[in-house]
Formats: sequence, C-alpha cells, structure tokens
Amino acid sequence: MANKFFEKMKKSFLDGATEEDKEKYQKFGEKFYNSFDVHTGNPSDNTIFMEESLAYVVESLKSGLHPKYLTEDEIVLLQAGYGEDWYKKWGYKKNEIPDVAIGK
Repeated sequence: MANKFFEKMKKSFLDGATEEDKEKYQKFGEKFYNSFDVHTGNPSDNTIFMEESLAYVVESLKSGLHPKYLTEDEIVLLQAGYGEDWYKKWGYKKNEIPDVAIGK
C-alpha cells in the first residue's frame, strides 16, 4: 500500500517537473545511491553531505526563509556554493542582510 502511495507521489512530481529538473534529480539520485553501501548503510564518501546540506538551505531560501535566520554554517555553505555575494541570487542587497548573516 505504501509503495503505491510513493509511486503516485513520484508520478505527480515527474508530471510537473521540467526536463532540466528531472535530469538534476536523476544525477543527484545516482550520486546519493553511490554514496553508501545499500547493504550495510556505511557511507562510501562524504561528498554528498555538503551538496545535500546546501540543497536544503537553498530550498529554505526559495521557500521564503529570510537570510537573517540562517546559521553561520549555512552561510558558509552558501558562500562555498555561490560566492561572497550569495544573497544576490535571492534578490537581497548587502545592506538588507544582517552582518552575522553575511558571515562576518
């Protein structure tokens, strides 16, 4: 029963996703699958963790979270992924971001 539920969710997502998004999710899924041994659960490396964490922070910003609520670690991730002016990607100006959220 649960499997049918998840298949329905997957179909609904895929029906509304762009080809570009489908390709991104496919690549992420492959990388995630290869990041650990499916039999033991042991990680094969830690490269997925930074990307996964950054993706979580990005989704939070896209959903409306104001950057002033980000932690220092989340800001470091954004700077690593998007550079020092990361906040511009979401339409913010430096003076709109508290100093702590700029990572200073």
